[in-house]
Amino acid sequence: MKELEDLKNKWSKQDFSHSFSKEDIKGFLQKKSTYSIKWIFYLSIVEFILYLSFPLLVPNYLDSFDYYKSLNLFEFSIITTVLGYVLLIYFMWRFFQNYKKISVANSLKDHLSAILNTRRAVNQYFYFNVAILIVFTIVVLVSALQLDKNMIGFQEENSSILTMLFVIGLVIAVILGIFGLLYYFVYGRFLRPLKNNEKELLEIED
Repeated sequence: MKELEDLKNKWSKQDFSHSFSKEDIKGFLQKKSTYSIKWIFYLSIVEFILYLSFPLLVPNYLDSFDYYKSLNLFEFSIITTVLGYVLLIYFMWRFFQNYKKISVANSLKDHLSAILNTRRAVNQYFYFNVAILIVFTIVVLVSALQLDKNMIGFQEENSSILTMLFVIGLVIAVILGIFGLLYYFVYGRFLRPLKNNEKELLEIED
């Protein structure tokens, strides 16, 4: 019991009067924001490495280009693939620039600007990728319905246009679902703290 009484006495003598200044809070939030933006940049690097590894990781990946050639879409598939690399490199550069900017931010304006630019860049990256993938899927499906014997046979068995539209719509919904989940659980994990930091910084200044 003596140990318990000693602990109570020590606790009662603790000084809880210390409060953090605005600058202390800003510094803490800047560290949190820097951490999130740094990991967004790292994720883009990992994604780029995986993208480069597709020919090795995905079975028959290169054979798919022979199929696109049979649909007269070989050049289109190459352009789309290269565009994917270009977009990823471009956004990697933007993420890195925002990371550098927030690492040396000396003002609230620079801090908020880095957060806003990062969130905007991630959203744009998501929308551009989904748009490219949807356009690519629609073009391939339309060409396959005209030139692929298996798809032509499917049309003859299911001649309804509504059936075709349903198939295309289902494929697009699956694409949006998969990318939406990846965006939410991977990039969203670091975007949410950035959004919270932005709100806290604005509240400090008000």
